[in-house]
Amino acid sequence: MIYYNNQLMPDDLSARLFMVSNTDDFEKFEDHEAALHFYIQTLTEQSLNEGENPKALIEDYLGITYTEGNSIEEMSNFVIHTDVMQSAFARLKENWYLKEDNLGKDTLFFGRGMSQEEILTTYSTTTLRNYLETLSSFNNE
Repeated sequence: MIYYNNQLMPDDLSARLFMVSNTDDFEKFEDHEAALHFYIQTLTEQSLNEGENPKALIEDYLGITYTEGNSIEEMSNFVIHTDVMQSAFARLKENWYLKEDNLGKDTLFFGRGMSQEEILTTYSTTTLRNYLETLSSFNNE
């Protein structure tokens, strides 16, 4: 199941950054954050498997010098601990604090957010490259 909640992800940019696959709805920010750590690691691994250079992508899109090792875990942890990603996590945490739990599930899709088709398309087309590109846009907000 793709986890999407328009209260937590009110625009396309935050949807790309915070949408993850999970078997259940999250009950708190920390669970969502942990899933995002795993997701960024998965995107990094896919990037390597497709012949890309994740370190170069990190440097190009985030405009910072990569200073860690060569493992997938080191590269994904580097992204997670950048200032811009920490700012994104802070915004997500704030959205979790403001989230209303009494809204019906239908309002998460129809009239207040992305359609199920848009959610699936966004999630299935996300790569490390466009994730970092989106993250760099977050930095410029």
